[in-house]
Amino acid sequence: MTDERLVAERAKRVVTLLEDNVRTELQITNGGFGLGLSDDTIERLTQGVTSGLLYAFQFDWSPDWVKAGDVHQWNEAGQYFARCGVCLADSPPSQDQATAPAWAHKHETSH
Repeated sequence: MTDERLVAERAKRVVTLLEDNVRTELQITNGGFGLGLSDDTIERLTQGVTSGLLYAFQFDWSPDWVKAGDVHQWNEAGQYFARCGVCLADSPPSQDQATAPAWAHKHETSH
């Protein structure tokens, strides 16, 4: 993959991650405050808020909890995942905690 294409793919992934974060925050707020928003309304709000943020700000994915040389890793429903810091691809689900970050580190070197 060319550097230009990698940059474009990463930019698309950043938008997807931003949308996911906005959607999650809206779902949590909806549930926590009993707002009664439908899934369709949450989706429309997600698109509107994300579009507004992208119009006004430059974004990149750079969580401050990931230390230099490490990768973002998490556990979801008993499965482990990690994210490549270069292209932001997520690892396949893993049953053990070591496999997902090992995949992400190896994947990073492929760039």
